[in-house]
Amino acid sequence: MRMASETGPSEPAAGTPRQPRAPRRRRRRRVAAVLAVVTCAVAAGVWGLPPPGIPVPAPIPAGAADAVVVVAPRYHASRIHRFWMGDGYRELWETPIRAPVVDLGGFAGGLTPVRRGGGRQTRSLRLRGADGRDYVFRSLDKDQARTLPLLGRATFGRVRQDQVSALHPGAVLVAAGLEDAAGVPNATPRLGVIPNVPALGEFRAAFGALPGTLQLRPGRQFTGATRLADTDELWPALRRATGDRVDRRAYLAVRLMDIYLGDWDRHGGQLTWARVERRGAGTWIPIPHDRDYAFADYRGVLPGLARRVDPKIVRFDAEYRDLGGLLVKSRVLDTRLLCGLPAATWDSAAAAMARALTDRAISAAIGRMPPEYVARSAPLAATLRARRDRLPAAARRFRARLHADGRCARGAFTG
Repeated sequence: MRMASETGPSEPAAGTPRQPRAPRRRRRRRVAAVLAVVTCAVAAGVWGLPPPGIPVPAPIPAGAADAVVVVAPRYHASRIHRFWMGDGYRELWETPIRAPVVDLGGFAGGLTPVRRGGGRQTRSLRLRGADGRDYVFRSLDKDQARTLPLLGRATFGRVRQDQVSALHPGAVLVAAGLEDAAGVPNATPRLGVIPNVPALGEFRAAFGALPGTLQLRPGRQFTGATRLADTDELWPALRRATGDRVDRRAYLAVRLMDIYLGDWDRHGGQLTWARVERRGAGTWIPIPHDRDYAFADYRGVLPGLARRVDPKIVRFDAEYRDLGGLLVKSRVLDTRLLCGLPAATWDSAAAAMARALTDRAISAAIGRMPPEYVARSAPLAATLRARRDRLPAAARRFRARLHADGRCARGAFTG
């Protein structure tokens, strides 16, 4: 009897039909053709996409109390462009809106620019109020250049920049209203345009006439906190104060809100933890911020292909079709804080949030945007109502995924 190595390729088992070679070749040719079409489409159209960065905004009248601005007209696109890159919220980005001009001399008793923020995509400015509080101004448009290496900015950077159109320019305003309705702490952002005035000093060129949101930075005024910490500081603080605990149900509520909003860009760096005294012990409560990716809706042929590689390229729909992509970036923190919660806690938290997100609450949250955006928000309202109704089922899927690969069985943080 000869060994298999002597006989060459093994024969198919008896009864197994041999697959014809011709159909396999045809499939390969089709795949190659599709890839060629996509490559050619990108190569032909990439220079028509917006370059990375945030353009110099149009000037606004000196001393004006409000101004009409178009946040980002560069996301306008043809039908062919939309076919490949998706519709997103392009119509909103190019819709003129009336926004209040921030009164640097009167708001919070007077605002003094301190320094630029450290965000990689959002242009942000830290300000100190005469009321003793800290504020931050954050641009609505995003800059994708700093997220890419230098060699990739000239080509792929344009594709990434165009995909800012998949973000909702009013998302942070609506998200704050929904968080208020659900009892989730937030920074209560408000729309505004920074005036181009000498008081900006060295920041005038970057921020003068820029539309964005002004919001309170989390401080001790949140929930009567005795101390604040970022996520990296939380764990040493818990080891030093062995009687302190994390309010894990509050963290679950934050994560359910993330899921409801379709906000995939959630991680420990977007949480501030507030320590409050409860019955003589310290309890740490999470305060989420930076809701730029709420309602992110990546459509079109190219994002659809990319979704097969990167699940974070999510769609915002009624069915939570891309739930897995919403769980990627918080996976470690979710394992540490949520594994120990019983199913009944998940069910009750999801049911309570769904009850709080009434039709009236959803309408009020959308009403925080400029009227020009509100007039175009019927589809958003319908999707938010549908996602609310499916939130308890989505929470059960979330918990099932958390426990699916054995991470919870290997041990979780129980602080």
